[in-house]
Amino acid sequence: MIRNLLFSILVISFITTNYSQTISAKLLDNETKEPIPYATIQFSDTDGVMSNEEGTFEFEINENQVLNDSIIISSLGYKTTKYLKESLPEELFLIPEIYKIAPVVLSTNKMTAKEIIKEVKENLNKNYAVSYTQRNAFFRETYKQQVKKLKIKLKKSTIDNIDQNLFDTIVGKMPKDITSLLESYGETYTKDLTEGKVQLKKLMIVRSKQEKTAMKAIQDDFLQALKENAKPNSYLIIKTGILRIDKTESIDSITKPKKPKTIKKGKELRMNTQKYRNQHFNTLLNDLVINPDTRVNFLDKSYKYEFTKVGYVELEDDLVYVIDFKPKSKAKYKGKLYIHTKDFAIIKSEIQSAKPIFDKHFNLFGIKNNDLSFKNTNIFKKDSSGKYRTKYIKTEMISVNSMDRPFKIIEKNKIVKGRNTQNKVSLRFVFSMYNTFTKEIVFNDGQSLSKAKYDAVKLNSDYKIGRFTAYNKDFWKGYKIITPEKAIQELKID
Repeated sequence: MIRNLLFSILVISFITTNYSQTISAKLLDNETKEPIPYATIQFSDTDGVMSNEEGTFEFEINENQVLNDSIIISSLGYKTTKYLKESLPEELFLIPEIYKIAPVVLSTNKMTAKEIIKEVKENLNKNYAVSYTQRNAFFRETYKQQVKKLKIKLKKSTIDNIDQNLFDTIVGKMPKDITSLLESYGETYTKDLTEGKVQLKKLMIVRSKQEKTAMKAIQDDFLQALKENAKPNSYLIIKTGILRIDKTESIDSITKPKKPKTIKKGKELRMNTQKYRNQHFNTLLNDLVINPDTRVNFLDKSYKYEFTKVGYVELEDDLVYVIDFKPKSKAKYKGKLYIHTKDFAIIKSEIQSAKPIFDKHFNLFGIKNNDLSFKNTNIFKKDSSGKYRTKYIKTEMISVNSMDRPFKIIEKNKIVKGRNTQNKVSLRFVFSMYNTFTKEIVFNDGQSLSKAKYDAVKLNSDYKIGRFTAYNKDFWKGYKIITPEKAIQELKID
């Protein structure tokens, strides 16, 4: 009996091993050898994945999947290609098919770019399914902070322990580069192009505690110097130039140990996390080019842009217009559109900011807060009903915050007789910091949803969270996600 049991276990293990297989490859342009992003890799009638910006893709085969004999790869501007899954090479080369003129006779061949854009606008409501949809989706959010410059130059101090050495120590403790990654998988419910809900199923966080611990150490160093040298009943005034920006309570109140804050745990923390995912989801929806209220408003304000028809590409035996656009004067965006020649649907858009500074928020008195660049990619795919649905959205914003200002920290005391001012610290604070925030979402096929079912959706906190200091590929085993780029896969935080 034992012998038969062992034999059965070995057989089960062998079967499991054979049916649990990961297939990966990289897509390259056959002529330029450049990677091909956002291609569709179809490995069964109902399942497929998308290549990432580096052209790589990966998917897992399990025993429950019914696979086609061949893997079908399609991408705008390339000949659709089939590969036998048993002999899939590590690098796949696709043949480009881009034409300056239409390779076949088209009734719309002589249309100008301006006329094509007009047709796009008139057919928006007819082409896209935008209301009450339920779909699974994978989110990826990355945040990078890079401190380019940081100096604290002491001009004058009447407090012994608050000297240049203290500020050099503070600068040394401040983290120069911070990276965090958040990936999530969940069920999305969209009401329209401006509102939706996300019920998380799984969430992975790769984040360092370095930032919090460093800032606490900096604060402790400074407050300890104050406590040792300032009078208990004193208070602080902080000024920059002639402007007073803060007045503290007594030094006692800011240096004495505080009661630890109640840490949000369990259900409350999970619901807050889900709330932020919903906010980011709705932000991505609002950035869709087909959204009438989008900030990427080159369609609504097409009179501010110059459109040029640059050629045609193939997509699954159909022809697609390639149209470039740029601003005529003060408009914000430039980019490339791929528009179907039959129904005039935008099936892909690549948009970016047109000027060196995308949005000037504040630049005065040595303080700068500006968005440097903005990028936005949308991909749409036609479903079985003949309507286009959103397949992929990605946005990237790079901003800069900088300051070069004098500061004074003044200790005052109303109780002490004589001069009200007890001590003064004068310094100059110089820093420059760049922030990059990237958000992307890829949707799986879904289904239409009734208004009643949408309204009845109640979000809950019942989902799995994994917290790591390095990217954990195994966390997504069995899920369809967009393959992370090399930098993400190698992400490791000390």
